[in-house]
Amino acid sequence: MDTNELLTEIPDCVLVLNGSGHVQWGNKAAERLFGRSLRDSIGFPALDLVHPDDLELVLRSLESVQRKEVGTLIEVRAKTPSGWRLLEVLGAPISWPGEPGAVLFSMRDLTERRRFEVARSRDATFRTVVQNSPDMMILLSASGDVDSFSGALSRILGHDPELIEGRPLVGFVIQEDQLVFLASLHTASRGATASKPLRVRIRLMRHETGEPVPFEFTFVNLLDDPSVAGFVISAHDITMQVAAERELHQSEQRFRRVFDQGPLGIFLTDFDHRIIDANDAFCRLARQPADKVIGSQMQSFVHPEDREAAQALGLQLVQHPAVNHKIEVRFSAGSQDIVVASMTASVMQDEMGVPLHCLWVVDDVTERKMLERELISHANTASQLLGSFTSRETEVLELLAATSSASQIADRLVLSVRTVETHLANVYRKLGVHSREAARAEYARLTRAVAGAPPEWTASDFS
Repeated sequence: MDTNELLTEIPDCVLVLNGSGHVQWGNKAAERLFGRSLRDSIGFPALDLVHPDDLELVLRSLESVQRKEVGTLIEVRAKTPSGWRLLEVLGAPISWPGEPGAVLFSMRDLTERRRFEVARSRDATFRTVVQNSPDMMILLSASGDVDSFSGALSRILGHDPELIEGRPLVGFVIQEDQLVFLASLHTASRGATASKPLRVRIRLMRHETGEPVPFEFTFVNLLDDPSVAGFVISAHDITMQVAAERELHQSEQRFRRVFDQGPLGIFLTDFDHRIIDANDAFCRLARQPADKVIGSQMQSFVHPEDREAAQALGLQLVQHPAVNHKIEVRFSAGSQDIVVASMTASVMQDEMGVPLHCLWVVDDVTERKMLERELISHANTASQLLGSFTSRETEVLELLAATSSASQIADRLVLSVRTVETHLANVYRKLGVHSREAARAEYARLTRAVAGAPPEWTASDFS
């Protein structure tokens, strides 16, 4: 029996893959295990059958074995017609026509044996759990070299296991964190127990790209344990946590800029309405320095006649924290100044919905209120003056804007020209004008004044 026949008939699976992981050849055992004929498998991407959690390990092994005589034995889960199977895989480079990067893989199905081991041995169960844990487990020697590690290291960072074992772990730490790592190792050597471990954030490099991946390292010192004689490190990938913290920090920075630099007065109070922080805009509105504002009761700055309304608003905040509440109050700014402000209040909560404090935003509307008061005064005067006209005088005024002579107005109203001139004389006197053009302009100004009053005011309010 020649070599090809031996490879075909041996009970272990044998596959030849090219450098990109496509099948070039397989024996009968491989056909039986994967349920595919050799003819149908040529060119098939074998990596599609690898468990996603083991894919990074296989890629690194496929890459590194081409530089060795024989690769390192690894365990990989592969998809078969009967489900996922645990395979023991050993690779070696092979000369193959037209495929300079070809690798021969010998595979043995460990599934049943491992099930037996797990069923009979808690140690085997524990090893399986550790190997497939999403967190990395690393055993370091006293000098900081990697003695052993779990599969998560290759799955997360993509490093070839052969290039990690026996090397200093600090070599896989990004340069900016290496001093932190070495200092942590030194601290752990003086005492880091399972009940009081040393925790520190350290970034490791991803394979090829060198991209930093943040981890929370937990050091436990087992140097005095003869079965370990080193440090046990568990490392949890905190990429998502760091991203969330960064986003929260940026959000807080944006809020702080709005708080400090915004044109609106902003202050924070506890639920007893004591001011715990205030921006410059509110301090200017209150005509008080920050050290006088912070620590004071919010009501002390509100006009006495409006304090009851402000207190009622505070009660609404407690009863309905998810709702924004708005009120208009007067602030006593100094001994004489009164500032009218539109105040919006809301409850700030943490990510769990727990109330933290009250946020108050104050918009100084004093000038707007003064303008409204002037508009109301003008509208009131205009309304009174317009109300002094008789209905016939009003008709004459309205026609005056559309006609140019008393005779035309007389024709429209079926009156004599003398009667129209009498009405015009009365209108001129009441308006304080001496010509038709001036009467038209003044009447238009009066009607605009009434129309331009604040929406909540009507002509009847002006009387």
